[in-house]
Amino acid sequence: MTAKLSPQLHRLERLALRYRGGLTSYNSGKRLTNKHGTSLEFADYRPYLPGDDPRRVDWSLYGRSHRLYTRLNRSEVDATVNFLIDGSGSMDWGTPHKGERALELTLSLAYLSLQAYDRVSVAVGAKAPTRYLPPLYGKGSFTQVLHFLEEQEFDQEGDLNTLLYSYYASVRPHQLTVILSDFLSPGGYEQGLLRLLAARQNVIVFHLVSPDEVEPEERGPLQLVDTETKVKKEVDVDPYLLQRYRDGVHRHGAQIQEFCRIRGIHYSLYNTEQNPVDFLLANATRLFRTL
Repeated sequence: MTAKLSPQLHRLERLALRYRGGLTSYNSGKRLTNKHGTSLEFADYRPYLPGDDPRRVDWSLYGRSHRLYTRLNRSEVDATVNFLIDGSGSMDWGTPHKGERALELTLSLAYLSLQAYDRVSVAVGAKAPTRYLPPLYGKGSFTQVLHFLEEQEFDQEGDLNTLLYSYYASVRPHQLTVILSDFLSPGGYEQGLLRLLAARQNVIVFHLVSPDEVEPEERGPLQLVDTETKVKKEVDVDPYLLQRYRDGVHRHGAQIQEFCRIRGIHYSLYNTEQNPVDFLLANATRLFRTL
């Protein structure tokens, strides 16, 4: 694609993706984990054991209970945020272009994740991750992410379930995985998402739709060509067929949203007509925390 991605990233400063549950990492960072450590945020008490640091004894609690208890705090670690972009041919469509918007959205989220000292990895593929940027750390890594995204193409026949299954092997437990797709996959998506949940991922889904998919302008006799399989179909777009199409689009999105809601997956419908930074700021209270 070699797109020049230039969202207004400065508007996202001081935001970081919300992360539910405990983290696992070997590196010091800015997020709190359920592991006990030496940060200043209190987690719990346990009875004092020989060898515990006396400075961690809660003497006020001793004054009330006449028993020694050690304060346990939550350690701070850096999280790993994995981005998986659907690279199938159906993403090569729309005005604004779905694929380009997915790249801009990923760049925006990667920017604020690197600003928050999270590690960032990016994978792109249609049936398997064919292009992969391994985890990067630090604000200086942003240029690598930018160059990687600017070179991506959306030109393959896809299967989202297969893509998610293949990606399963790339993640470690208790990471954050962000999926960007139009969910136009005859093979479905359900089993792939369940596989990621089984891998103990915190999952965020961005469902991309273009304005001309939501409300097509074409009318009358048409020949439709599948962008991935090149299969052709003759249709006559009349008001009755158009309404059936609108109902189908709405039903498809509602089914994905409900599937995600039941399983604790954060779902966002993104109409590519909206600037990606405006979209993220409009959803800031649901998606982000302030640094």
